[in-house]
Amino acid sequence: MPSASDDLARTRLLFEQWRATRVGRSKIPEELWQAVVALHGRYSASQLCQELRLSAGALRSRLPQTTPSKPASPPAFVSLPAQDLSWPTPTVATTEIRLVWERADGTRLHLCLPTAQWTQVEALCTAFLHS
Repeated sequence: MPSASDDLARTRLLFEQWRATRVGRSKIPEELWQAVVALHGRYSASQLCQELRLSAGALRSRLPQTTPSKPASPPAFVSLPAQDLSWPTPTVATTEIRLVWERADGTRLHLCLPTAQWTQVEALCTAFLHS
């Protein structure tokens, strides 16, 4: 299966061949534009313009117009009172515990500790929630 870089190299070669044989300042053929648009998902517009020596405006006019989507609604906040939290001992065979706690005031606690220190993690989290 050809890689994306093979596709870009092939398209660059097609552009070079077209430029070497074109008459005057003729327009880029539709087939070449279709190849460029197909590459846009794998390469940025600026990369394509640089590699294929294209005008950014001409490329932008050929790319499908995307309508700006409305921002996604933020995820619902779930409040977990400290007294309702239970601290189970990890059962999965992991070597590290990774936790991120955030209080209502925006203060965050990031922990990356070995699972052997689970009791210390529990004590740190409890202290953080009550501070």
